[in-house]
Amino acid sequence: MLKRLLAKFHVLVHNLRGPSDNHPEGDHYFIDSGYITTGRNYEKHSENARQLNRKDGLVHMRELIHAHTLLLGVIGKMLKVNANKPALIMNEVISRRFVLTAAFIQGISLCEQSILQGLYLQAGNLIRQEYETLGLLAETKAGKRKDGKVVNAKHVPRNGHKLYGMLSSFAHLSDHKILDSIIGYNTTWGDFASTVPQYQKENAARLYSFHTTEVLGIVEELQNLYGEIYGYKPDDRESEVVDVAYSVLVKHGVFKIPN
Repeated sequence: MLKRLLAKFHVLVHNLRGPSDNHPEGDHYFIDSGYITTGRNYEKHSENARQLNRKDGLVHMRELIHAHTLLLGVIGKMLKVNANKPALIMNEVISRRFVLTAAFIQGISLCEQSILQGLYLQAGNLIRQEYETLGLLAETKAGKRKDGKVVNAKHVPRNGHKLYGMLSSFAHLSDHKILDSIIGYNTTWGDFASTVPQYQKENAARLYSFHTTEVLGIVEELQNLYGEIYGYKPDDRESEVVDVAYSVLVKHGVFKIPN
């Protein structure tokens, strides 16, 4: 058995080398070029579907996207204003907060584009990671963080443990109802699951609202972090911009106005 496997492996490696001197047209390739063509066609078809989803999302979620862009502007402004400044205070806790905050900011664009392109399961995983990052920041500041341990959902800001459970279902594909509502595809000839992302207005808006809420959370974390290190204070304009983003999230039911 082992000899046969080794012989097949030898032939496979030999074929991958391409045309030889004895066989200028090339040996028998183990990959059929037809599959390459089909694969590329599928990639193109899937990309077209994602871009159509993005086009619809830009129209239907214009207000949420505006709020998201404003928050990115606040982050960009803080990064620019505080770049290359000497740190007035630095310790292990602040260093850990810097790493977590930077990790969150790196993934913002990827998470947003996943939602806009209709990749809702993938977006759910990314939002879950954003939730966890805010929870890790809370644990780190409270001196409760233990390396190697999963974040405690009760430490996620804004009572996010219920949503955290739903997002965990995204990650583990454990709730069939959620899964079917996201990739289920109903037609006149039967119910199927779509192998390319389909735009879903309600799911897109809901996930985009959750994601924007997490971005608002990291804005607050970055403001506090820069305040401790550099004595940074948001000006009136920055505070106004954050308030506008918050009001959009209130309008979309993420937050309730206190009585």
